[in-house]
Amino acid sequence: MRLLKLVLVVTICSTWASAQEPFVFNVDARNVSVNVTVMDASGRPVTKLTRNDFSVFEDGVPQEIQKFESVEIPYNILMIADCSGSTEADWPFMKNAVDRFAAKLRSQDKISVAQFGTRIETLMDWQPWTGNSLKVNLQPDSRTCQGTDFYGAVENSLARFKGISGRKGVVMLTDGMHNSFPKRNMVVQGHGMQRIDNAEADKEFQKLLKVVSRSEVVFYFVAINTDLNPDEIGRPGPQVRAGSGTYNPELIYNMQQARSRMEQIAQVTGGHVAFPTKPAEVAPLYEEIAREFGTNYGLWYSPTTTTGSADNSKERKIKVEVKTAGLIVSQNRYSYTPLPR
Repeated sequence: MRLLKLVLVVTICSTWASAQEPFVFNVDARNVSVNVTVMDASGRPVTKLTRNDFSVFEDGVPQEIQKFESVEIPYNILMIADCSGSTEADWPFMKNAVDRFAAKLRSQDKISVAQFGTRIETLMDWQPWTGNSLKVNLQPDSRTCQGTDFYGAVENSLARFKGISGRKGVVMLTDGMHNSFPKRNMVVQGHGMQRIDNAEADKEFQKLLKVVSRSEVVFYFVAINTDLNPDEIGRPGPQVRAGSGTYNPELIYNMQQARSRMEQIAQVTGGHVAFPTKPAEVAPLYEEIAREFGTNYGLWYSPTTTTGSADNSKERKIKVEVKTAGLIVSQNRYSYTPLPR
């Protein structure tokens, strides 16, 4: 019966999410970045290409690659986990996830580990890969974990890269909930209620989105307990559950709003969001993200005045090609819409 309830919840969540308007991902058009992975016909990563091997097109118009980062350039990775009560089920899996992620890093890469609630708290400062266990555990008893400032964690993580050269990435495990989401009053079927306002109307989030889009830090999220991968019914977690321990459309809507913000941050910075369906899947997803870091090329360009449209709300298409026949290119983004300046 419990499994049936969970299946029904997932079905409701998927239907609810599909009923929403599609997200419009905005990017600062003065500094468009594209991460690409190149594979040969056998599916093996090709890691020795140079700037001259690539061509970038926006709406079919060739672009000048103004900055290029090869696969060999070191990556600096900040792993940060939400230690608030709503993520409790995943705490026991974090040490294994961190170690398995670190095992996929290269000798030139560096890693730092932190947790966040009301603020970011360092668990391990920057250090090079050693091949050994990092011996890092979450500390959920810390006063830091008594609340969730998701926006602050995203913005303050950027400061962790000050003075650090090389490529930069954040891998964050969270449900995306934020203590200070703006709310709006609504009436649904004659009942008054408060819902989290959408991202476009959230001035604080729009400000944050501009800040991260203008940085060189790529954000990856391992998103837990969202509307697309809800935790088991009845498990503690007051942020998104009704008192009865069951889901309802209002709470699903709020979960969807939290998810949308993670997706937009990932998209504008060149990362993506992974949705584990159970805690045991967290560590393998961390490994997958680590492999992606180790095979990515980074390309940056500023669109020429002949591309796109005078209407900055128009979506622009991006295509990256390699000059060697038979190679397969995978891009982290294929389009964007310019952020308002």
